[in-house]
Amino acid sequence: MPTSRPKRSTRAPRRPEVRARLERSRERVRARRQLARQREQLIAAAVKQYIAAWDAITDCETARDREIEDLRAQIAGVHERAAEQIATHRAQQALAAAAIREQGQTDDEVAELLEISAKQARQLITAARADTDSESSSAVNPPAPAPLTTKLPTAAESSAIVGHAQDGDADADAGPTGL
Repeated sequence: MPTSRPKRSTRAPRRPEVRARLERSRERVRARRQLARQREQLIAAAVKQYIAAWDAITDCETARDREIEDLRAQIAGVHERAAEQIATHRAQQALAAAAIREQGQTDDEVAELLEISAKQARQLITAARADTDSESSSAVNPPAPAPLTTKLPTAAESSAIVGHAQDGDADADAGPTGL
């Protein structure tokens, strides 16, 4: 068996024009393949970039959601503490209104002194009575109520208060002063 290659056909050698055309055609095919490889590489890089950005977005959203939950828990805590403090202050207001009422003032007079409506004054007095009733019924040996040490104003002090209230009528139109 012969180990040599078979010989080419005995065709006539190609003309230079044909060879040049074939070479240009091969070059175009090579260039197209190169462009296709570059496009594939660009596409693969873009896909990697997209997936990396998607992963980063997911991380950001997870961190954001965690922080929001932490902040909501803090907000709930603030609401609870404020509600407790407000309840304590409202109880103090109710006790103060009841103390004024116990000094012989009418509900309307209490309302006028506290610069609130008569309805609000009645609600405060009722709340103070309810708190007092619930405390006395729940206590086995309720402590004796502390005597009120409220000093009634003298005639001179009363006139000064009335004069001051008349000077502040313009301020009274603005509404309650935060009591």
